[in-house]
Amino acid sequence: MKRISVVFSVFFLMNLLVACTSTDPNKNSSTPNNASQDTTTNNETESNSLKGEPTNSSNEQEEMKSQMEKLDFSEIEIEISYGNNQEYEAEIEQDKNQPIEAKVEDELNNKFLRGKEAFDSIYSKAKKLTLTKDSSDQETIKQVLQAFDLGNDYNKFEIEITFNDGSKLDVEDRKGV
Repeated sequence: MKRISVVFSVFFLMNLLVACTSTDPNKNSSTPNNASQDTTTNNETESNSLKGEPTNSSNEQEEMKSQMEKLDFSEIEIEISYGNNQEYEAEIEQDKNQPIEAKVEDELNNKFLRGKEAFDSIYSKAKKLTLTKDSSDQETIKQVLQAFDLGNDYNKFEIEITFNDGSKLDVEDRKGV
């Protein structure tokens, strides 16, 4: 009887140990001596994983910051609705002391991107924009639709751009909705 009790105890402890040491896919399990250690900070990992976004390495963050410095604006958010519940949404957001976040939700082309891949897609189009805080609504709409290769048959158009000096361009247009 004592032997069964010991075997059961060992079995129980082993299962408990395995359960406690299971790796969480959102946590970095590499050791400090591991040459391929992920260089994202815990804050970046937690911030991005809470939002369902893949984490970006510091190199990717540095590259995105460097590219953003070439633009006249620090953030852009676009939402354009078309008929049949089709939307195009794109966003680059960079809060102070936080990693740059980017997403594309393109229901027109069934393309959904996050992180660096979304950033690259948006940046390649956004760098064509020559907008200022004083741009007219029609000039803004025209440039955005052209740069992002979108049709002008939208139902609702919204864009918000935050420029490097802190000023904003906020345009909203609705057609026969």
